[in-house]
Order: sequence, then structure tokens, then C-alpha cells
Amino acid sequence: MGENQALREALGVAQQQLVEAEAELREVQERVRNLRSVVYGLKQIFEPGDTARTFELGTAVEETAAAPLQQTRGARGRGEPSLSVRRAAQILAEAQRPMRMPEITEEWKSRGWVDPTWRAPKSAINMIYQRALKAGLVARMPDRSWVLSSNVTSAPSEHGTTGGGVED
Repeated sequence: MGENQALREALGVAQQQLVEAEAELREVQERVRNLRSVVYGLKQIFEPGDTARTFELGTAVEETAAAPLQQTRGARGRGEPSLSVRRAAQILAEAQRPMRMPEITEEWKSRGWVDPTWRAPKSAINMIYQRALKAGLVARMPDRSWVLSSNVTSAPSEHGTTGGGVED
């Protein structure tokens, strides 16, 4: 009997610690969201760009590791895809399967790559994928899903890679 009581007490303590940890997590997540907005705003002051340009808003660890790879818009070579276009291909490469726009948009949001000032994130992301299509990094499937170009085995024209408009 005493063993059951000890287990119940341990369960109660663990549940209370879980509630406290979840509350702390929510506070930290809110702080991270706020800091990402501040970082984005400050980067816009130093590197203003068009509204379709995305900035590195991942974790601080990701930013530190990616620092040698990051380039300013002016330093990017002619014909070299922008960071946002490379991200478009990165998501499809990591998924290793075709993805539709709603799923892609959610993935961008979950990674913190959506500029908080975008009025229409879905349209902005779709435009990025249109640029990636033009750069030859991604392709469209007949069902209008997006796929990494290297995953398309037959001629691009058979897969509807013309882009043609915004997907719902």
C-alpha cells in the first residue's frame, strides 16, 4: 500500500512540474517570436529589400552555423538564386516528396521564415516558388504540387512546369 502512495505522490509532483514547464515553454516561445520580429526589423534597416525577400529567422544556432553561407543581395553572383529561392528547394529536398502550397506555407511558418509584415504570406511564398521554378530548382506536377526538379524523371513539359498562376 505504501508503495502505491509513493507512486501517486511522484505522479502528482511530475504532473505539477509538467504544468510549470509547459507554462515556461509558452513564455519562452513568445519571447522568441518577439525577438525574431525585432531581428527582422533591424535587418530591414541595414538590408532593405523587396517584400518577397526573406531573412534568416531560424534559431540562433542555425544563424551561427549558416553565417558563412549567408550573402547580402548585392554580393550574390549573377544568376545565383536568392536565399528564399534556395529555401524553396531546401524544403522540397528535405521532404523528398511532392508538396502542395498549404503544406509548404505551414512549413515556412513553422521554421520562422515568414516575414511578420507580409500581408499575404501564401502569395509571397507562391511567388518565391514561381521564381524557383524559373530558376529550374523546382517543378510542378500535374496535380499542381511542387517537387524538386531533380526528382522529376521525364521531360518538364509533361509535368506542367509552366507555373501558370497562384494555387488555392
